[in-house]
Amino acid sequence: MKIYSVGGSVRDEILKEKSSDRDFVVVGATVEEFLKKFPNAKKIGSSFPVFLVDGAEYAFARIEKKSGPGYHGFEIESHPEVTLIEDLKRRDLTINAMAKDIETGEIIDPFGGIKDLDNKRIVHVTEAFAEDPLRAYRVARFASRFYDFSIDKTTIKLMNSLKNELNTLSVERVWTECLKALSSKKPARFFSVLDEAGVLDVHFPELLNLKNVPAGPVEYHPEDIDTFHHTVSALERVSDIQSGTDPLLSFSVICHDFGKALTNPDDYPHHHGHDKSGVELIKTFSKRLKVPKKFEEAAVIFTKNHMKISRIFEMTPSKALKLIQEMGKFPYSIEGFLKCVEADSGKPSDHLMTFIQQVLPALEVKLPEKWHNQGEKSAAMLNQLRIEKYKELKKQFLLT
Repeated sequence: MKIYSVGGSVRDEILKEKSSDRDFVVVGATVEEFLKKFPNAKKIGSSFPVFLVDGAEYAFARIEKKSGPGYHGFEIESHPEVTLIEDLKRRDLTINAMAKDIETGEIIDPFGGIKDLDNKRIVHVTEAFAEDPLRAYRVARFASRFYDFSIDKTTIKLMNSLKNELNTLSVERVWTECLKALSSKKPARFFSVLDEAGVLDVHFPELLNLKNVPAGPVEYHPEDIDTFHHTVSALERVSDIQSGTDPLLSFSVICHDFGKALTNPDDYPHHHGHDKSGVELIKTFSKRLKVPKKFEEAAVIFTKNHMKISRIFEMTPSKALKLIQEMGKFPYSIEGFLKCVEADSGKPSDHLMTFIQQVLPALEVKLPEKWHNQGEKSAAMLNQLRIEKYKELKKQFLLT
């Protein structure tokens, strides 16, 4: 029996990066022989032997043969005669098709993964890549992590060939890949690669519909080709190549201009009301992909209010305070909201942040006890007291 570390952990070790993957492949052994060595192993695989040992997965080497459509359309053959090379051959990308002998430390690299890491290339292992539709999303996700890697043109073509099978994937699997991309160093590349492969419309039609739609008047969008380009650029600006991007912020930025796709072309380049019309599109999108509620709520808050923030100085005190309260409901509060504003506008929001911090104490004003328990009168009085405080604080800000 031989046991090898495989996949992401080998790749990341070569790159000298920290890895969360702990996957092993077992070669040349029966289940009985494996359990004799690992008596506490817990079986978790149903179609072929996979065991959990101390939090790590040990999968028996296997061969897969396409037998039907979709992610599950395979016949799996697993027995002691299946070789390590046969197991690695079924994997998606060369950089993921390497193994390390846990006894000797030898790296087994039959498909040139190390060379492709050196050359910063993402390339499929074999033509069998096109047998598994999930791989289209995996390539796009890896491209968002390895943002400076090129993607082999044939790999892009194979991604496109999977288009008809993408709908066989569960939306949970699609969202899992999307979420990993939204948390990566360059989340925008996930969507750009899917667009390049011609498969963006399958699960992300709201984004595809932004293509060829003007982003807005040229004085506000001088460098944006269209709304899709603007959205991708905004996502670039919210990303963090040092530590990875916050997915809640990424998702909010991705969704914020969905409503522009509904604008009557006669009204171009303006998109009056797109902030409101985009809300229902976000809800539809989130429901279709089973997006967690906190992501949907964050995107709705930002979309509804992203056009208002630039007008906060001209707003009535009542509307300004309401907007600040809404911003406070956003993930990471006002700071998170303004980070998305910066991504959208491409301009620093320091002045806005300073102003909001100046007037924020207005929302902390408490109602005097003599006005308690008077129903609507109490609410009206509290609102008036906060308005007066806001006016005072705003005046101080403008004088500084």
